[in-house]
Amino acid sequence: MARIAALIVIIFEIIPLSVTIRKKDKECFKFYTHISNWLCLLSSALLAIFGQASWVMPIRYLSVCMLVITLVITVVVLLPMYKTIKLFLGRNLFYHLICPVLTTLSYIFLEYHVSTIWMILPVCVTLFYGLIMIYLNYKDKVDGPYPFFKINKIGKRMTAIWVVVILSVTAVLSGIVGYKPANKCETKFIFVHGLAGWGSYDPLYEYYSYWGMAGGDSIMYLNNHGYECYAASVDPTGSAWDRACELYAQLYGTRVDYGLEHSERCNHERYGEDYTGRGLIKDFDGCTYILIGHSFGGATIRLFSEILRNGCPEETEYTTDGSLSDFFKGGKGDGLVAIVTLAAPTNGTTAYDLYEDPDFDVDSIYIDEEYLKHSDAVSNASKPPEDGRIDEDHAAFDMHIDNALALNDRITTFDDVYYFAIPFDSTYVGDDGKPHPDPDITENIFMRNAILMSEYTGSTAGGYEIDESWQANDGLVNTVSAGAPIGAPSAEYVDGESLEKGIWYVMPVIHADHMSAQGGLTRFVSVKPKYLELVKMLSKLK
Repeated sequence: MARIAALIVIIFEIIPLSVTIRKKDKECFKFYTHISNWLCLLSSALLAIFGQASWVMPIRYLSVCMLVITLVITVVVLLPMYKTIKLFLGRNLFYHLICPVLTTLSYIFLEYHVSTIWMILPVCVTLFYGLIMIYLNYKDKVDGPYPFFKINKIGKRMTAIWVVVILSVTAVLSGIVGYKPANKCETKFIFVHGLAGWGSYDPLYEYYSYWGMAGGDSIMYLNNHGYECYAASVDPTGSAWDRACELYAQLYGTRVDYGLEHSERCNHERYGEDYTGRGLIKDFDGCTYILIGHSFGGATIRLFSEILRNGCPEETEYTTDGSLSDFFKGGKGDGLVAIVTLAAPTNGTTAYDLYEDPDFDVDSIYIDEEYLKHSDAVSNASKPPEDGRIDEDHAAFDMHIDNALALNDRITTFDDVYYFAIPFDSTYVGDDGKPHPDPDITENIFMRNAILMSEYTGSTAGGYEIDESWQANDGLVNTVSAGAPIGAPSAEYVDGESLEKGIWYVMPVIHADHMSAQGGLTRFVSVKPKYLELVKMLSKLK
């Protein structure tokens, strides 16, 4: 969204700039207004090309502050002084009003705020500009361009007063624009997306955040509220194993290593993308953190925690050439405070198993034509790519109930970690006493799955019995499956009661569909306040 806003601002900056070029207006180079707008054009172009890179945002912040100063000085000082001059007509309409307002709104609501250390920058640049103009006026090289720089006319004392006033205003405005509350806690929050998702390493994230969708980037929102949050980018359709390996590489700033034994058995390359020098967190081993996973991101973060702490015996035994990744050695992860799963298929989902049950006749269930048409999007996203990997190395395999339960058997519920599961349910109980998908809150792409899941009972290929308790669902995941891992210590979460480590707390079921945790696809859901409430609660954990 920030990049889209930057592109719009570029268009509005080019319009008056083209007029300036055609008129060959060399005098414009001495105006603070023009300098701030050209800097805005530069920062918008950098933002559109490179995204919100750490080196781009200070330039962006400087341009925003200078534009705000331009707008305020124009309205408060220049307009009262020059009542006959129309500063909001022609190209000045863009320079003095449209571009400052649009750029400021974009920075405040769509962009990551810079560290407070940069707030001195606009003051220094404004002072530097002012001193140059005052000196040029003193030497009669320039007239103005603003009345408070005409030192030979208004005198040194009045000029000094104006300098102090303008710098004070600049400092106040810079503080307002760049306001960022201090970190509310030392704990870092790492968000991991689900099936077919994307994160901050993916170009799409700049335009359309997985964590917020049309409502804007929740991760940025949380950061700007003082909570240090990150959005990981793992394989959209990969297995929990592959995704856990990718998460490790991003958090530690190293190259992805899927393991020698795993890569040879699963028939894919051992090494993946290299995150050296661009990891999500500096000194990850030295920090405390909380893992939050939506959908299949829940399995990802749980397996990640298992390998990080306990390592992988298969990889250790198989890799004898000294190339074993530190990830598979275990002994790490002391900083893990809590694991939170959102609408996660922790125990699998019947959305996959029901199609393979010979005793369940899928074709006998009536599905509206509109829902059939839209359901292809989910089917395509869930379908494993034909990339040479064996079937078990895809998310689709891990989300089968038998396979999810087998995965649970190898994942430890640690005694020094808090666990929270947040289930979703987009069904209602009909007059027949059975759950039915609510089309008012369930995306059309999920309705086919939701209808079939609400009708299904049977057994898995491994013999696990699926009864009526599995019928309530969020369109992709059974509500009961999104609770604690079967067999793990669990309790119902009660607000205000003391919490214990090593116990899965099942939070109250949220009446919404699977994508509502992201912000909804065609049905807008405001998730920013909910995530803020969640991280506030989690930040108090000791």
